[in-house]
Amino acid sequence: MTSTQFLELAVSLSVQVALVIIVAHWLGRLVNSERMQCRLWTVCYVVLLSLIGAALLLPHPRLFQPWDSIGAQHTTTLVTIEMQLGQILFFVWLAGASVSLMVFFFRSFQVNRFLNTCQPLDLDEFVSEENQLDIPELTSFPSKQRLRLLTSTRLTTPFCSQFHYPYIVVPEYLLGFDRQKLNFIIRHELEHLKTGHPLQLFLQRVVEVIFWFHPMVWWASQQSSISREFACDEAAIDSPSDIVMYLQTLLTIMEYSASQAEETPTSLAFGRGKSIVAKRARRLTQIAKRKKIDRRARILGPAACFSLVMLATLIGFLWLPIDVLASSRTNWSPWPTWSASILHDFDIPARDFEVFDHRIELHELLEHQTPESIDDD
Repeated sequence: MTSTQFLELAVSLSVQVALVIIVAHWLGRLVNSERMQCRLWTVCYVVLLSLIGAALLLPHPRLFQPWDSIGAQHTTTLVTIEMQLGQILFFVWLAGASVSLMVFFFRSFQVNRFLNTCQPLDLDEFVSEENQLDIPELTSFPSKQRLRLLTSTRLTTPFCSQFHYPYIVVPEYLLGFDRQKLNFIIRHELEHLKTGHPLQLFLQRVVEVIFWFHPMVWWASQQSSISREFACDEAAIDSPSDIVMYLQTLLTIMEYSASQAEETPTSLAFGRGKSIVAKRARRLTQIAKRKKIDRRARILGPAACFSLVMLATLIGFLWLPIDVLASSRTNWSPWPTWSASILHDFDIPARDFEVFDHRIELHELLEHQTPESIDDD
């Protein structure tokens, strides 16, 4: 891939990503379930990663070519600018993505190392039999993935994690809580595990590493984080009467967290982020007052996910013709070399002379420029 191709790829993908996130957020406002909103964000992250694969492996439509009408001198100037800009952009992106990836691995390493220092807890001891019957999810995990309940004195807020095994980690100071409050916390964390939020968070982190520069990606991360917490809050309470005790639990954890220094950057934490906790409290209060949640319309979650995939497919055809050296012979770009070579292995013909075209056209442009430069001298 040349520097001008990379510039076109980065700009086109950035526009596509912004549009897909806007569509996902809009569809999320139409579904009537916070759990479905979470699934919609999971589909959104899968779609974003698929757009990257399509951009790298498939040809792109070129519905118009704005560079045909400009002269050779201006074309040469644009090519020079695009090549320098593309090189700078590539190295800046590579540096940012490398730093983001290292931070991601370092935090994952910290969490895994922290889990090894935690003490196991007996579910029967800390969750009463009566309350276990109220939480059938405790026994719904396969035996090989049996839930592990852990505790630590170094933790300020509960969190869950799932890599090889599902974990729920509870700070030691919460073990003296009222059993009902403790079960609120466990139900909240169980909802994270049951609905695949660790997987969604992993996909979110991968998208954040690749598009570390994109403000809409970080905005989407905040929105999906709020949806996850809203869904788990609703799953943790059975009735509006539980909300008062649930809010007291959340407030106690927030007060303790504010007075202690957090040592472990945990994910899917029960009470972290003041702005998110404030939104959760306002929403729970609204539910307790039996106020209707404002929604302009309602559609089924699967229909919303299907609509997102279809609209994202159309958005994938949006390709900005920034590359001045792109061939204008057809309305489609040639196949990228790496996917075209695979097709050739299966005796499937594919036009993949993009690099060849670039060299020829750049050489022709330089030939046009050389006599003018000589005349100027």
